[in-house]
Amino acid sequence: MIVGATITFQVEVLSILIISAIILGLILAVNRAVKKADPLDQPKGILLLAVIYVRMMSGLAKDNMGNIVGRNYAPYLGILALYLALANLSGLFGMPAPTANFSVTLTLALITFIMIQRMSIKSIGFFGYIRSFFEPHPLFFLMNFFGKVAPLISMSIRLFGNITSGTIIMVLFYAFTGWVAALVPIIGVIDFVGPIVAPVLHFYFDVFVGLIQMYIFISLTSVFIGNEYSQPE
Repeated sequence: MIVGATITFQVEVLSILIISAIILGLILAVNRAVKKADPLDQPKGILLLAVIYVRMMSGLAKDNMGNIVGRNYAPYLGILALYLALANLSGLFGMPAPTANFSVTLTLALITFIMIQRMSIKSIGFFGYIRSFFEPHPLFFLMNFFGKVAPLISMSIRLFGNITSGTIIMVLFYAFTGWVAALVPIIGVIDFVGPIVAPVLHFYFDVFVGLIQMYIFISLTSVFIGNEYSQPE
């Protein structure tokens, strides 16, 4: 037994729980709408949005993976895109962005990495997968090994770096505007400069960069998995 031990939680844990609850709520709402919908009527409301979203993710998966693989991995791309979009936009609502924590981006990249290796083994077989590390010559083992691991490192660091850099820039910006506002007597106790310029910066770092990084992550996921599929369709 450890005496005096304390358990601490990272600040992003609450954001992760809230985002997960939102996604679960959306799934339950869409499921309820599907059960109540009339197959002969045009979809509307949340059901219409769900249909558009599903078609968009299915199209992206089929374009990058092909029809067979795309059908199997479209649900993963859909839930991944939804989670990343909400996680990257969470800073607009005063929550710490989960993707500004490297453990989160590494976990997401690790899931994609496992799927890439699974598809490779499924396509060329286990022994063919092992043999690929030594092709075209055993001296290329290290190069092939790092080539396999490269997507895990690059995808996790790219997402983490872009989201974290935006967070740091906004923190420095508010610190600077607070210092500028403090130069004005009386009203300087309130940072009245930041809210004037901040919306433009938030739109770029939280909305534009956040959605772009989400799209890049799911696109790379679909491309890397699709590239490992070697069987004819």
